[in-house]
Amino acid sequence: MAGEIVYADLSHLGDGSSAEKHGAPAFCPWWHRLLFIARRLGQLILLVLVVVLSVRAYAGCKLCPRDWQLHGERCYWLSEESGNWTQGMKSCENQDSQLVVLQDKKEKEHIKTVTGKSPLPVWIGLRSHQKVWRWVDNTPFNPKMLGTSLREMDEGCGTLRAKDFKVNKCDAEHKWVCKKKPFLLCSVAAEHGEKSDASI
Repeated sequence: MAGEIVYADLSHLGDGSSAEKHGAPAFCPWWHRLLFIARRLGQLILLVLVVVLSVRAYAGCKLCPRDWQLHGERCYWLSEESGNWTQGMKSCENQDSQLVVLQDKKEKEHIKTVTGKSPLPVWIGLRSHQKVWRWVDNTPFNPKMLGTSLREMDEGCGTLRAKDFKVNKCDAEHKWVCKKKPFLLCSVAAEHGEKSDASI
């Protein structure tokens, strides 16, 4: 009887299963498969979170074209060449921008940064017509903002030299400063599935 048991054991060991003969992997317990699926699901969730957080990090991020400077909510560019006021205006329009329209004293101060240490005046988007001064976007001109009075101003086009406003003949040759809205990498609307408005 003992010999039979030994025989049966030897017979079983000698037989070997087909899985052992062919080197097939042994089956994993069900909880191994469950852990594997949970791990993969966790990696997927982590990837989605990284993508969502990256998009939110760039939401509202503003970008200017090459050689333009971002300041606040606008991009600024100083021309390399000189020309008359009309040439400056057309150059800006060709770049989907306009000659700079100064909104406040801080922006006026910033133009000094854009122009560098150049002592030469630059064209801005200000021009008179029959002694009525207006910006190129048709907004009225506030002389106090530039530290001058209308009595001092005659016909011509506006320039800035450092922080000083000067009136020049419109056919004089100067560089100019253009201004436009930056590109938006992602807006709040894009987060809600709508198309981003990357206006210029």
